[in-house]
Formats: sequence, C-alpha cells, structure tokens
Amino acid sequence: MKLITRLLILCMLAAGGVSCQREALEATKPAEPSAIETRPNFLLVVVDDMGFADIEPFGSEIETPTLTRLAENGVMFTSFYAAPTCSPARAMLMSGMDNHIAGIGNMAETVADNQMGLPGYEGHLREEVPTIAERLSEHGYRTVMAGKWHLGMKRELSPGARGFDHALSFSFGGGSHYSDLLGPDLHRPKLLYRKNGVLNPQLEDDFYSTTSFTSEVIAGLESTAHTGKPFFAYLAFTAPHWPLQLPSNDADAFAGRYDQGYDILWQERLTKQRELGLFDEAQSSAPRPEGVPAWDELDVESQRRSSRVMEIYAGMIQKLDTELDRLLAYLEFKHLAKDTVVIFISDNGADSWDAGHAPPAVRDHAVTFDNRYENMGRPGSFTLFDRGWGWVSSTPFRGYKGSTFEGGIRVPAIISSADISSPGRISTETVSITDFAPTIMELADIPFEESQFSGRSITRLMKNESDSVRTDGDYVGVEIWGRRAIKVGNWKAVRMPKPLSDDRWLLFDLDADPAEQNNLAEDEPETLAKLEAAWERYVAENNVVLPEGPFRILPPEPLPTD
Repeated sequence: MKLITRLLILCMLAAGGVSCQREALEATKPAEPSAIETRPNFLLVVVDDMGFADIEPFGSEIETPTLTRLAENGVMFTSFYAAPTCSPARAMLMSGMDNHIAGIGNMAETVADNQMGLPGYEGHLREEVPTIAERLSEHGYRTVMAGKWHLGMKRELSPGARGFDHALSFSFGGGSHYSDLLGPDLHRPKLLYRKNGVLNPQLEDDFYSTTSFTSEVIAGLESTAHTGKPFFAYLAFTAPHWPLQLPSNDADAFAGRYDQGYDILWQERLTKQRELGLFDEAQSSAPRPEGVPAWDELDVESQRRSSRVMEIYAGMIQKLDTELDRLLAYLEFKHLAKDTVVIFISDNGADSWDAGHAPPAVRDHAVTFDNRYENMGRPGSFTLFDRGWGWVSSTPFRGYKGSTFEGGIRVPAIISSADISSPGRISTETVSITDFAPTIMELADIPFEESQFSGRSITRLMKNESDSVRTDGDYVGVEIWGRRAIKVGNWKAVRMPKPLSDDRWLLFDLDADPAEQNNLAEDEPETLAKLEAAWERYVAENNVVLPEGPFRILPPEPLPTD
C-alpha cells in the first residue's frame, strides 16, 4: 500500500480534489489473476556513457549481432533523448517523471547553494515518486535488477526498498568493473554494492561487471520463477563507462583496428549511417571539435595509447552484446522470449573526460593506478576515454556527455518484441526517456492517468498505428548545471552558461542540421520566441531551479552502515 500513498500525495499536490484521489486509487487497483497470465514480460537494458554511433545498427564498425537482431525484429528510434548525465537519466527512466520532479535536479555530487534542500534536488529518487518496479510489483509482476543504481545509497533508497524483489546494485556513478572495488575518484575510493538489501556482499574473484550483472539477472529470474508471475528485469550495465576495463580473454579482439585514428573512423561511421538511411548527405555533420588535434598531428606514442583506448572501449561494447545474447538465450530456453518486450538504450552520450579534461578528483585519482600501456584495461588500471574517440562515438552530432547539444543527449534506442508491427522499422519521431514507464504500464494493461508521468506512452509507434505521440506544441526539455535545451518539433534551442558559451540561446533546425552547426537565432526570431516560451513552460511544470553562483563539488555523505 506504500505505492498507493505516494500516488495519492503526488496526485493531490498536482491537482487536489476527490476525483484525483479516486483516479489514483483506480490506477493502483491490482490486476485480476486471469490478466496476469497473458501480460508481457519486460527486459530493460541500459548501457552507460555510450554514444549514438557506437553499435552496428547505428553505423558502428563494432559488431553487435545481438543488437542488430533486436533492431531487425523491432523498432529503432533515431530521435531518442535521454539526459546529459547518468543519475538524472536513471531517475527519469525509473519514474517516468522529469528529473527535477524525481529528485535529481542536479547530480548528488554537485549542487548550487540556491538549490540545496529544495524539493527535486534531494540527490536521490524521491520517496513520493513511485518507480516503475513498484507500480508493476503491486500489479502482479516479479521484479529483478542488477547493475548501476546511482539513485541513493541508504537501505531505504536502494532497489530493494523501491520495488525490486531481487537486486544486486552498484550505488555510485562509476568505478572498477572488477572485484577489487576501486572507486571512481578521490572522494569515493571504494565502491558500494548491495545484494537484496545486504551491504557490501562478497563478490566472486572473477567478477566482471558486464558478465556478473547478466548472471545476476538470470539468477534473479530463476529464484523468482516459482511465483508464476510475469517479470520486469532491469539490466543496468556500467560498460562502457570509465575506467575502461576488459578481461584478458577479450582484450585483443580489436587489436590494430583503430591504428588509422579517429579522423578516418569518423568518416567511416558517417558514410555507414548514410548508407543505412539514418541521415543523408544534405544534413550537417559536426567537424572535429576545437582542441582535438588531427590524428596525424599526434606523436607515435600518443597514437599508440589512444588507439589502445578505443580497442578497449570497443571490446567493452562487444562484450555487453555477447552477454545480452546469453540472457536472451536463457529466455528462449525457458520459453519466455516470445512474450518479452526488450528495451535497449544508453543513458547519455559518450564521455570526454580524458586526462586533459577530467575534473581534479577523477584525474588525480586515475594517475595513482598502473596505467602502463601493457596494463591498460586490466585490474589495477584506470583508463579514461579519449576526446577524439568521443567525437566518433557521437557521429554525426556535436557535443559530449554533460552537454545539452545532441551528442550529449541523443542516444540509440531499440524496442523489440514479437508484437512489433512491421519489424525492422526506423522511427524518427521524438521519444523521451520518460516515455518508457507509461509505455510499460500500457503494455502491461495497467490503468494510469497521463498526469502521473512526464512522458507519453509510445505503444502506438511500436504498433505502427501512428507516426507521432507528441503534438506540434509539445516540448522535450533538458537541464542540468544550468545547461539547457528545449525541443519542439524539428526546432531545438540550446543555452550553455559561461564559460562554456556566452549564455545566449542558440537555435537549430534539426531536420536540416542535426549537428547543430547553423545558429538561426537571428534569422528566426519568432521561432526562437516560441521555444523560449516552451522553455518557460518546462521550468514551471517541472520544478526547475536554475543555479545561481558556483557549484559545490560535494564530498559524499557518510556511507551507510547497514
């Protein structure tokens, strides 16, 4: 009944009145047992810091046959928007609400003075905001999770307290992929895991995040199978988030593949994307970013180390594709696959924190590891991604993780199920990460009101019954650290604070200019005014408090002891 209470609180805050309470109660009414038997299973797969162009269906040279098969049997979304960084994206994914409502208006690690203590800026998923796991659990689903959580460290904020029956969760934003538990920065030198509520469980000696998280989801499905309920499984890979690490058996799969450098690879991916019909030659593509030297300008040793970085990164992506295939094979073996809806996304765009751009707490932590060429990717190493390869990962877009340009927030998304109409389709419709919670609810035949979510159900797109789920006036808004974007139709306005930019709105026509190269703010003042008005609606409707003054890099709160 905890979920019903939360829904009532949210509903009354939003609208008030007896009718709203009745709607909330109706929306949480458990399904009849007969309905449970025919409802679909859900497998939600999230990868960490992977760019738009990093998998085969989106133009990559990295062979990802599992994801290719899912795309062939499903729908690819090429205008899918997540968030600029990890935890805001995960808050929106789990709740279907904008991150400023869900509790992570800014990441817990950084906050401005004027945001501290405000609702929506708690730095963890708010207890009043139900998770999709809680909603499904109260309606006859078993729920399993393994991987990155990043939505709260305390027991009462952990997956087990937020609707998951079985969970192995990783609390921080990054860290070692091995069992050594080495943390992501100077403030967090040791990782924090929970398993079914138990703090710091013993990890197996051969633990590797991608493999072990997959195994844990399978174990969770096995341990809950006796219930006979349909399942919701959340597999939250930490790959390919830094530190870039890859087991020795996979370490040389891409040896020599990237010796030609990022300039040539960028052109290869762009050409492939055009061949696939994702973009055409008339549409813009972002040139190599300022400050990234041409590959031929690097000395031999810099080229050698940089190409190794990309070999490891590519291997991590191929590894997660292999492990996803293992999980899907398990579902086939258990005769569950045909009834399972598979959703695959990245949480944000590719990173750009190489040694020259990482914040001091990460940079000064990374240099304490054994980062000799021979040890890169192994336990005890701490390899950061390379800014040049990050540009390739985001082909054809501008910007990286942390940015509200397309490269930071527009990422690959695939939905596959046996019920997809006209499989193999590519949808260019604007889709948000907040859309999956209401979509899952509708597919599970659980009643809900649109007002319970910031997102929209996209089941009509899946069934090929409609080309759109948003009206011409609907917006998709994004904000973190004062970095802003608002999208209405094909138009997008971006505003980046100083010193990143001059803190003025830029305007782009994404149909012609997906790489955001041609600022039309002066040429289209009426269009810009409409987007600014949409931005003000977004601020008012989603509890956005823009930062004033500098951000504080917060030390971690005291680690939980239970």
